[in-house]
Amino acid sequence: MRALVLLCVIAGLLGSSLSNRNCPDLIVDSCHCSAERSKQLSRQHVRVRVVCDDVELMDTLQPSFLPNRTVSLNLSNNKISLLRNGSFYGLAVLEKLDLKNNLISTVEPGAFRGLHALRRLDLSNNRIGCVLPEMFLDLGSVSKLNLSGNIFSTLTVGIFTHLVALKVLHFSTETLFCDCQLKWLLLWARGNSLRIGNDTVCVFPTHLHGLEFHNLREHQLRCDGPLEMPLFQLIPSQRQVVFRGDRLPLQCTASYLDPSVELRWRHNRRMVTTHEDRGVYVEDTLIHDCCLITSEVILSNIELGLGGIWECLVTSSRGNTSLQMEIVVLETSAPYCPTDRVTNNKGDFRWPKTLAGILTFLPCAPATFGSAPHPSGSIAHPSSQKGKKAWRSCDRNGRWGEEDYTQCPYASELTRVLHELTQITVNTTNAQPLGQQLVAFTSRAAHFTDVMDVIFVTHLVERLTRLVGKRKDLGDYISDIASNMMLVEEHVLWMAQNEARACTRIVQCVERIADLSLTGDNQVISKVSANIALEAFLIRPSNFLGLSCMALQRPPSSATSPLPDGHSNFDKEKIKDGDAEGESLLNFKCHTVNNSGSPASQLSKLGETNRPVMQQ
Repeated sequence: MRALVLLCVIAGLLGSSLSNRNCPDLIVDSCHCSAERSKQLSRQHVRVRVVCDDVELMDTLQPSFLPNRTVSLNLSNNKISLLRNGSFYGLAVLEKLDLKNNLISTVEPGAFRGLHALRRLDLSNNRIGCVLPEMFLDLGSVSKLNLSGNIFSTLTVGIFTHLVALKVLHFSTETLFCDCQLKWLLLWARGNSLRIGNDTVCVFPTHLHGLEFHNLREHQLRCDGPLEMPLFQLIPSQRQVVFRGDRLPLQCTASYLDPSVELRWRHNRRMVTTHEDRGVYVEDTLIHDCCLITSEVILSNIELGLGGIWECLVTSSRGNTSLQMEIVVLETSAPYCPTDRVTNNKGDFRWPKTLAGILTFLPCAPATFGSAPHPSGSIAHPSSQKGKKAWRSCDRNGRWGEEDYTQCPYASELTRVLHELTQITVNTTNAQPLGQQLVAFTSRAAHFTDVMDVIFVTHLVERLTRLVGKRKDLGDYISDIASNMMLVEEHVLWMAQNEARACTRIVQCVERIADLSLTGDNQVISKVSANIALEAFLIRPSNFLGLSCMALQRPPSSATSPLPDGHSNFDKEKIKDGDAEGESLLNFKCHTVNNSGSPASQLSKLGETNRPVMQQ
């Protein structure tokens, strides 16, 4: 037992001694260094691992401060931004180098010089845009390379020339463009038995988005599609209101997909060049990180003539695209639009005092929901209106101009519900409950004050009418709805007729009921509502000489006489309800004048050709 304990202590001391000998003091105290012997018990085969993970390093460690037997170096999760030439020179036995999750944007040629034994290199999740062959000098032994998570969009031909042992490659980025410029890599990988990681997927063009690169076919990598820009931005992007004499820089940045990409500026659709006398300076175009192109216009002394639309135009062999913004130039003594109050069917809006030339916004009034049933049958939530706004423009002369309230909900709950009903697709399944809802809503038609109430009801009645041929009972609802709409105030009906021919369209729907309902089996229609009576029947045209109709309006009574045959039970119930409410009732009856007898006898002798006749 003592021998075993002694052996463990000796082994521990040996490991500690070995670690101390091969891990000198490091500049960064938080770095961890460990050493171990290889299977061959020889001093030359000591393997040292150095880990400096997440220790706020701003630069790589000098190779002279690292053990020369270091085989693994982890510098991940730091703030390293530059890899200089010879950054790791002297680490001749280094096999694994981990630089992921840093801020590396520049890798100088020869940065990995002297790393002939390196087999695994991880540069993922940095800001590398320029990937050049000179980066990989002396890396002939690297078999696995990870470039994912950087900012490049493509990889140029021949960049892996020095990586003769490369077997595994990862290069997924948020802007990876799978086009003809990567065709060489697909062919090179297959010809050299190179495995491209499954995580390397296309982002652009859109039709290849999400596809694994290694599964693509050569013909899919084309450059003849429409122009798509992984990055395209204009700063500032929103309207700018400036005073005469102000200074304003405009900057435009786009993805540099290939050498054909150029940036140009236009002002009110005219090309812009430097005009020193007007204070307009177009700076030289700058290509940075090999993947972005930037152009800048400086307006050093803005005059009124520089107001208007400024546009950054991208031109390329694949097509053109542009972004634009507006500049509004004001005199130092600019006028204002006065405070104003606008009340309409969308609510009450109090517009503040506004500087001339400005487009001002107000949030929509929150919708209130009361007793009216919601079209979906569920409770509506005012949160659905969050973020919606009305806008109004104040022109250069300080007068209120164009305005828009379309995003805001209607102030009236009834109008709001009717509007939502118009957004529903009407079919044979929901037509009957919709008809019931409309009858209920229009029973209060005398209180309709918004012309849109009449117009929305008209839209819905027309949709129901189209289904009468499939649902005969819809005719009763349409007749009642039309009857109820006659209770609307005359001036509201006049405005609805003037704006959308609403009254004419409702009457046409009532007339259409006969055309859709009369068949060989159903030759008589008689419908009576509070304000409309409808009777229609089929006749033989050859015997038809005329039509005699009689309308009767009687006061309500407790004893209700039976209705003529042909009236639906629905009509009878409505008339009973009308009596109970003390309303006067309308009755209507028509008879044909012909050579062969009464209408009843004529109906029994209908020939092959029939024509509907209807009066109201």
